Amino acid sequence: MSSSSLVDSDRSTYQQFLRFQLQPNLMALIEIELVTELVNILVDRVVPMPHLPSAVMGVYNWRGEILWIVDLAMLLGCGSPRRYRSLQPTMILTSNLNSEDRQQKTIGFVVDEIAELELCDLDLIESPLPDNIYPEFSDWARGLWSSTTGESFLVLNGATILDRASFHADV
Repeated sequence: MSSSSLVDSDRSTYQQFLRFQLQPNLMALIEIELVTELVNILVDRVVPMPHLPSAVMGVYNWRGEILWIVDLAMLLGCGSPRRYRSLQPTMILTSNLNSEDRQQKTIGFVVDEIAELELCDLDLIESPLPDNIYPEFSDWARGLWSSTTGESFLVLNGATILDRASFHADV
């Protein structure tokens, strides 16, 4: 047996995801590799920008850089305009370098609550989503994953979300 086949047979099918609340009764997961930082932003310090989709809350001063802030639930089409807390949980996601334009995309996504890390067996993600479960997320989701405790989580495709959010924010 060659050493390359040994490596392939031992390759782990597990990946870490960040768990967060997308809607009151919906917990979701996103790849931890895309998460740059978790912060609570001061919502009154987000500067609204005119002529942008309602999912784009505006820009925020993050470490001296301009960071677009996007309401993730609204971007995905499952939220409606709402009142935010003064300190709002936000995931700052950064894409991998795009080979065409060599630019990274960094965007802050406001969510209801950030929970913890989940180690998921990728082979157990039910993909594509069943037609009767979360059809509104078919463009955004990798699938559905059930934990050993029986809880189900929507597994989002972070790269797709970053691409769509940057298009909306025109970054």
